[in-house]
Amino acid sequence: MDDLYADWARVYDFFYPDRSREVAFWDRLAGSHGRRVLDLMCGTAEVSLGLARCGYRVLGLDLSPAMLSVGAERLAAAADFPARNLWLAQGEARAIATPDAAFDFALVGGNGSFNHLDSGGARASLAELRRVLRPGGGLGLELVNPFLLEQIDPERTFSPLRPTPPGVWVERASTNYCDGEAGQFHIQQTTRYEIGSERGEFQEAFVLHVWAPDVVQAMLERAGFEPVRFYGGYSLERFDRWASDLLVVAEVPQ
Repeated sequence: MDDLYADWARVYDFFYPDRSREVAFWDRLAGSHGRRVLDLMCGTAEVSLGLARCGYRVLGLDLSPAMLSVGAERLAAAADFPARNLWLAQGEARAIATPDAAFDFALVGGNGSFNHLDSGGARASLAELRRVLRPGGGLGLELVNPFLLEQIDPERTFSPLRPTPPGVWVERASTNYCDGEAGQFHIQQTTRYEIGSERGEFQEAFVLHVWAPDVVQAMLERAGFEPVRFYGGYSLERFDRWASDLLVVAEVPQ
């Protein structure tokens, strides 16, 4: 399988703001469940490392070798002792290679990483997450808001959301099409960059599969999670159709 992030991984983090609020959010949710955390679709492991520094034992799992390579560089550069509580591995969301009940809490963050799965893949992944969480364990998903996607302009240009080092310039442009009836958001994306003396561009095309909250709730309950709660942001504000995120919190019954 081709690695969607093969080129994008090296500039991926520039297009996210400082992720300390995200780490604090997951810390707030995970803390009442225990210290063993699975960060599924962990990407470049920035959040994974933040949680390790909060005292959790974290397994960061991702399918992309390129993203994991950036995460491994981040981990190698972390000299603090809590960073030793993080392990990274390549793995498939639909077949998590860990024992049953291995984790107290699992998260799928990244503002829509889970939306790369189609409905069948999402159901299989939720079944796996249910398997690897202990009774009483918790789950958090950060999904894209399907209602907000309908309002996104068909042509968008993105500049970095955090400062870039000297000698680095990146820009991302996308052409989007929202097929509300099919529950799909199609993205054709071009990234241009200059890193030192190297310059170039690359393209990706992918589809986000989106579900309304009632569909997400039905999938989670079918997988064995309850109760299921929805929020619109990291301050646990109420979810509505204009919320920046669709944050989902669920539990495994005792």
